[in-house]
Amino acid sequence: LGRMGIMLLIVPALVALFQKGRKLLVSDFIALVLAVWMVAVAVYAGSSDSISSATALGIEYSGGYLVARAFFFGPAALRQFVRVLKILTAVVVALGMADFISGRWVVHDALTSIVGAPWLGALYRGTTVRAASTLDHPILFGTYCSLAAAIFLFSESRTPRRILWVGISFVGCAMSQSSAGMMSFFLALSTFLYEGAMKSFPARWSLFWCVVGLMAAVIFAAANHPIGWIISHMTFDPTSGYYRILIWDAAFEKIAQAPVTGFAFDLLNNDILDHTVDCVWLVSALRFGLPAITLMVLFNLLAMLPAPRQSVRRGGDDYMDRMRRAFTVVLLLYMFVGLTVHFWNFMWIFWGLCVGCRASLREWFLVAGRT
Repeated sequence: LGRMGIMLLIVPALVALFQKGRKLLVSDFIALVLAVWMVAVAVYAGSSDSISSATALGIEYSGGYLVARAFFFGPAALRQFVRVLKILTAVVVALGMADFISGRWVVHDALTSIVGAPWLGALYRGTTVRAASTLDHPILFGTYCSLAAAIFLFSESRTPRRILWVGISFVGCAMSQSSAGMMSFFLALSTFLYEGAMKSFPARWSLFWCVVGLMAAVIFAAANHPIGWIISHMTFDPTSGYYRILIWDAAFEKIAQAPVTGFAFDLLNNDILDHTVDCVWLVSALRFGLPAITLMVLFNLLAMLPAPRQSVRRGGDDYMDRMRRAFTVVLLLYMFVGLTVHFWNFMWIFWGLCVGCRASLREWFLVAGRT
């Protein structure tokens, strides 16, 4: 349904972007290049089935971006986006609570019984079900709730409303029992608290990135397996962390065999990689090669580029400034959590939408700076 919605809106979105008064960004072109690259690689390196799958991914990610770029522009549109996001979050958390209380995946069980599809059953941690709500996996449910919390932390100006919506999101994270979701939630909360505590210090974000860079340098210098160290500290279960390290090692060997094009959606003839790859970056490299990873990183970073300070001052809108920080945090969390999580379906579309919202915020400040 999400893909169908994007396809219906893509032409009106392009028309809106080329209207007078709108400003095209470099990330707009990167979105198109990324989608074309995915399809081209599928044609070159994959079977005939790979072409439709690659086209679908391009529509969901780049198409979702373009739709958000076109229609979530300006304070009124973003406020409406947040209002709808609140309704969706309340619904999915309520359904997740139904999973948690009943001990089964209510929505999944109902849908599979209606269409007569086979169902393998819910996932548990110990004796407690891990809620999935309407999403495909508890990890995706927990991660979605943490990203929604990041948006609510910055979008709400009143403390009681902020506590309410962030609290609802936290309940979803907790019921998913996902280390990725919980870690993402507390990273978002820590960023918000840091912003509030250091608001009077102009160089607070320069200091923040210096500390992050220093920590990364220490990890890569001191650890024998830096990626393994990071992954092992991002999971509740050490066994899960160890398995993810095996995935990384196997994926690196396979990527080295076709670093430019990858293998599209064909089987890799590897017992681990053909079963699961819990990393969106590894999946993308295996399917579309390292150039796709480069384009994805550029895509996100270019959307997050800060507008000139003069433009921000002329914009003079506190809500838009807070939303700019909110979507910056969301994109950084997507990129970081993606080290141990693969995103697909709704979460893949939502990523594209969030990149589009952040790019539209950048455009809004640039346009405000010219007027």
